[in-house]
Parts: sequence; C-alpha cells; structure tokens
Amino acid sequence: MVGTVASYHDTSSVVISFTIIIFSSQTHLNLTVCNGILHILSVDVNDFSIFFYSSVLQILYRCLGALLYALFLVVDCQLVMGRQKYSLNPEEYVYAALIIYLDIIMIFLYILLIGGGSKN
Repeated sequence: MVGTVASYHDTSSVVISFTIIIFSSQTHLNLTVCNGILHILSVDVNDFSIFFYSSVLQILYRCLGALLYALFLVVDCQLVMGRQKYSLNPEEYVYAALIIYLDIIMIFLYILLIGGGSKN
C-alpha cells in the first residue's frame, strides 16, 4: 500500500519521510518521559483539523502531525533500544515492531500530504 501511495508522489518527499529513522536512532535526548503528552497532542491535532477547515490551517495541521509522529518515532525507538529510563521487555518486541512500523507509515503519509502534490 505504501509503495502504491509513494509512486504517485515526488521523490524528494519520499526521501524526506524515510530519513527520520536515522535521527531517532542517533539522538541522545531522553524523550520517553513525553509519551503521555504526545498522545494528548495527537488527539488535539486530529480534533482541531476536523473542526476548523482552511487550506492554510490544513497545511499547518499536516506539519504538526508529521512533527508529532516524528517525536513518536523517536520515543518508540528509544523504548526498543532500552538505553533510557523506560524500556520494553524482550518479550514485547512484536508490539515494538508494530508501533515503529505504524509511526513510519504515519510520518510518511503526513509528509506526502504536506509537500507531495501528485506527479500527474
């Protein structure tokens, strides 16, 4: 599904969407304590994007959504690596792989919505 969506968009937006994983694995900031705040912000961004519609506001909401899910990806990678205060057990790696996959998909789709007009 992601390959089909990516084939309809510019190459630059596809490349940008996959570089965030490199940052998340190399950062030394502890963002695992911000997990609850990120969940609250994601609900707020989704609610405001539904109720207040404007073309400028939609671009702003898409940028905030991409940034928010990039922070989710950083937090989830730190949880899997276990270098910080909070970490996942080795028995929870299937769950960890699933949440990292969903974070990447959401970042990818938000970035494609922001800058990726279709190639038509």
